[in-house]
Amino acid sequence: MKDIINLTKLFINESVGFSQFFYNRKYNKKEFYKQLFTMIIVPVALIPAFFMYISLMVATYIGLGMVNQTSVFLSIGYIMATVLIIIFGIMYIFSEFYFSNNIEELIPLPISPRKLIISKFFSIMVFEYIFTAFIFVPVLIIYGVGEGMGFVYVILSLLVFLTIPVIPLALLTALIMLIMQSASVKGRQDVLRIIFAFLGIGLIFGVQIWFSTQIGSGDADFQQALNVMLSNNEGFLSTIGYFVPTSFIVAWALNRITLMSVVWVFALWGVAVLACTIMVLIGERVYLKSIVSGKVMKRGKQLNGVERNKALGKKSHGAMAVFMMDLRILLRTPVYFFNNFSVVFIAPICIIITFSFIEMTPEDLQGIQVFFNEMPVVINFLLISFFIFFGGTSATTATTFSREGKASWMTRIIPVTAKDQIIGRTGVALLTQSLGIIFTIMAVKFVFPLSLSSLVLSGVLGIIGSVPILLFGLFIDMNRPKLNWDNPQKAIKNNMNVIITLFVGMIYAGLLIAISGLVGYFVNQLLGYCLFVLISLALSFAFYKLIDNRLVRELLNFE
Repeated sequence: MKDIINLTKLFINESVGFSQFFYNRKYNKKEFYKQLFTMIIVPVALIPAFFMYISLMVATYIGLGMVNQTSVFLSIGYIMATVLIIIFGIMYIFSEFYFSNNIEELIPLPISPRKLIISKFFSIMVFEYIFTAFIFVPVLIIYGVGEGMGFVYVILSLLVFLTIPVIPLALLTALIMLIMQSASVKGRQDVLRIIFAFLGIGLIFGVQIWFSTQIGSGDADFQQALNVMLSNNEGFLSTIGYFVPTSFIVAWALNRITLMSVVWVFALWGVAVLACTIMVLIGERVYLKSIVSGKVMKRGKQLNGVERNKALGKKSHGAMAVFMMDLRILLRTPVYFFNNFSVVFIAPICIIITFSFIEMTPEDLQGIQVFFNEMPVVINFLLISFFIFFGGTSATTATTFSREGKASWMTRIIPVTAKDQIIGRTGVALLTQSLGIIFTIMAVKFVFPLSLSSLVLSGVLGIIGSVPILLFGLFIDMNRPKLNWDNPQKAIKNNMNVIITLFVGMIYAGLLIAISGLVGYFVNQLLGYCLFVLISLALSFAFYKLIDNRLVRELLNFE
């Protein structure tokens, strides 16, 4: 047990960087205050979202109470927490079990696979408990206060809470280990990680589509079942519980506090222990084998002399070389790909799903068309602000140097100019944003009767308006790159440059849209567009010159 505790501390320390934090506090005050600022500002920035979530849960509880269905409230919270744990847990499991460097150093040591698996799982659980607390503890408090529960409910709630992330993560870890050890996927772990992440998102959309389709279809059997659910206090619970069977146990344990509640809590703990046992037994058989087999690289096509000379003698333009280098890093590293390209697919899908189940009559569509004809500038600037959102939330330029990590020395020796660096790195971000805008335009055109010329105009202006944000992100990452990381996830998830770019970008976008939109609405539409373009180009040129003058000097100072 002592070895497991020590290994867990080691893995947590590597994930969070406590040693580096305390070292900087003593020997590097500048870096220490940067880390301290990050630790303070990120939780503060999440406070508004947390209170919005609490308000949503309170409204959900009140709404369920109006139809006599409060018994399902805990199950809804439990299912929501489970789904979110699975989606975000996929990335943590892959990062800790398959993409951390420590496993290669620990394999030769006399440490049993069981201890490695348990300690890595415990290190993941520490962060998942923090995440789960923000999601599920408000649900427990709202239900307990609303139903007038007492001290026994508090104790049982704590015991239930401790099992929530264990069951889904243990089973998910076991499943990933089984897939990763398969001979057919050797050398393809990166691809699998991306597939798992998008499958998690697809699961949520699939459930929403199914449920919305059933409600909207007017099917007699489904409508009859819905009436039964609303007339029976636990009818809805019986239906929703089939999505996650353990939600039945949570509801039975906490809805009404009786002697059986204790039995159900012990049953939940039994399921958690069983899930962990399955994970450990599977891991002991396949985990280390999958690690070793994953290091076996597939041999590429062997080139003959002429082909080799042609490949080595091929010359690219400096900006294109930087562009391709940065793009390959994004495509080959799952966490980079997911964080930068996921919005390209998610935003259009959300638009289609959200509005495809809203029945619009011909009168509604005609009303939208009339509104657009009367106030096109309002619609266009709303679309522009949405398209700029892609640039503001993109971490592409805000982590462009950080993603290279300890290999950043290559950036300093390649024979390209600062201009090539700027164009190449910004070009990757513009490519990502352009793809997102194109797919979003297709989705909007599918839903709303808007003219294609208006959508194209909004898309072009959205790209122009995003360039200052992208260049600002490049400027920030140039001045304070995060190069010292042992896990690619830290280059984005633990990088304050992303947060700074997001906040500054949203403020800039809000002011730009407000000023240009007001001019376009009250003065002249064309003047509003021209003002928007002039401000965007002026800021882009200013950031470009600033980066161009300082990039060479800053690259030499990279540490």
